[in-house]
Amino acid sequence: MAWAAAGAQEFRVDLIQLDPWAKPNPDPGRKGKEAYVGIVADLLNEFERRSGHSTVRTLTPYARVERDLQLGDTDFSIMAWGEARAAYANRGTAFVPLDFGVKARKGVRLRSYEDLRQIVVAAPRGLKVDPRFDVDADVRKELLVDYTQAIRMTIAQRDAKAVAGSLSSLGHIIHKLGLEDEFGDVLVLNTTYLTVAFSKKSPLLASEAQVNAIFKTIVDDGTAKKIYERWMFPTSN
Repeated sequence: MAWAAAGAQEFRVDLIQLDPWAKPNPDPGRKGKEAYVGIVADLLNEFERRSGHSTVRTLTPYARVERDLQLGDTDFSIMAWGEARAAYANRGTAFVPLDFGVKARKGVRLRSYEDLRQIVVAAPRGLKVDPRFDVDADVRKELLVDYTQAIRMTIAQRDAKAVAGSLSSLGHIIHKLGLEDEFGDVLVLNTTYLTVAFSKKSPLLASEAQVNAIFKTIVDDGTAKKIYERWMFPTSN
């Protein structure tokens, strides 16, 4: 390919440690790039196949991905875009739209934003849900390690009565756990996109346009959507 002929490069990429975006391969014998699976891993595999470039991948907690982008310790990540990220990263190719919001435990009223002020909401630590929600001190939040822990706390009849985050990710994990009947009202707070976030301090910033162009071919021919749907809405567990 023309891109490969121009000289292969190696990009450092953080993989957000959230199911189904990226997680350890269930086969413990897999090493290197095969050590992780998920939507982002498959997008990177396709990027490498089409470009001739390579990626060094690190499975990283959500909050640390932002730190690594700020410092230039990673070249880019693939994540839900939030405007606060524009201070340290450039928004690149958009893959799929993503709704963010809150899912309440069955029997808990959640029809408007004001209803959030009456309950405790569980969410992964560092996750950006919605600009208003994220900084609203009047909405009580229980910050946890990941979606699975937040979901389990919400249905355990403890303080939290709802869980916040990417609604597709929450739906995916709730389905895998067989807990659909435990949840009721849903409140959409924000719609954004899964995008390339390229660090402004990356030493490979000059290659940003080329990286985005390669990912755009993955979007334009429908491959990105197929990867997303295969992981997010699997035909069987």
